[in-house]
Amino acid sequence: MKLNFKGFFKAAGLCSLAFALTGCLTAGLLFNTASPPHAEQWRSDSIKGLSLAEDSNGTKGYVFVGESLDYLLTNGGDEVVKMLNDPAIHGARITVSDNAKFILSSGHKNFSGVITLYYDWNGEEDKALATQYGFICDTRRCTWMLDSLKGSIHQKNKKADYSNMMVFHQPFTVGFYAYKTTDGVPRGLANALLPVTLTLDIVTSPLQFLILCTTRNC
Repeated sequence: MKLNFKGFFKAAGLCSLAFALTGCLTAGLLFNTASPPHAEQWRSDSIKGLSLAEDSNGTKGYVFVGESLDYLLTNGGDEVVKMLNDPAIHGARITVSDNAKFILSSGHKNFSGVITLYYDWNGEEDKALATQYGFICDTRRCTWMLDSLKGSIHQKNKKADYSNMMVFHQPFTVGFYAYKTTDGVPRGLANALLPVTLTLDIVTSPLQFLILCTTRNC
């Protein structure tokens, strides 16, 4: 008896393809579903201090002075400025978390974000003063999370006077991120359609197999 290995492998291959194709509607939906929003880093900058300045439109305010760009604060900076100007607060003992993240909007022109300040207090009076500004203190260090910062990004002004800049004794790095998604069927709609495509794949699987056999002359 002669075994037809060629026919066997052909049939096995067709069965494998048919099995794969019976889920073609579902696979098409899954492969074309938009990805959830994810943050991608645009750039980072080292912030040296805060300074009073104005943008090209004449808007005055305090800016985070960076190595590459300047960041005009439109919300959330007043208390920080007040604290840094207080001679009773020892600026050398203030540090900023080095993993600050700002989220971009309006075509990389505006930002919002959070920074965390640390203050190593020295004495109960020093500790009490820090708490008045919003720091939460433990036995060694005070922490202040600024979570309502908003502002706009600007090219450095060559005519700006930074002589009165309130310097961060330890500059900190901030990363700027933009949320992005891939094009496709919205995830909510895809989740709603998934049971429908699964049902259609089951119902039409004989037809899908027939089409495959017709194209393959099986």
